[in-house]
Amino acid sequence: MNIIIKETGKVETLSIIDPKTGVNYISDFIGNQGALSDGQFTFDENKDGWVADQATFDWWDKVVDDNQKLVDRVSLLSAEHGAESVYAAITEAGNVDLEDHAANINQALDDAFSTEKED
Repeated sequence: MNIIIKETGKVETLSIIDPKTGVNYISDFIGNQGALSDGQFTFDENKDGWVADQATFDWWDKVVDDNQKLVDRVSLLSAEHGAESVYAAITEAGNVDLEDHAANINQALDDAFSTEKED
């Protein structure tokens, strides 16, 4: 998803890829949070693209990067430990704000699948 930065006109890209299918589902990821309809991103028909201010882009860029790493980790752990075990650990994490979601899930995965055992 190409984003035109309001302040500079520079085009930046956001993407989040499903490691199993290779599908980029960034529009769904952002849209499911309401950001395509609440003014964070606006579609400019003249520029044929989504527009956001720099601060909004930077926030989403970090959230998307954190969640891409999480999606990749979940995929690897599922292959190693089975999806059922991984998703059971994810369920234990509980709900938090989107910007804390990846860290929260990663902590739950660390707790469940840490290779280091305490004495």
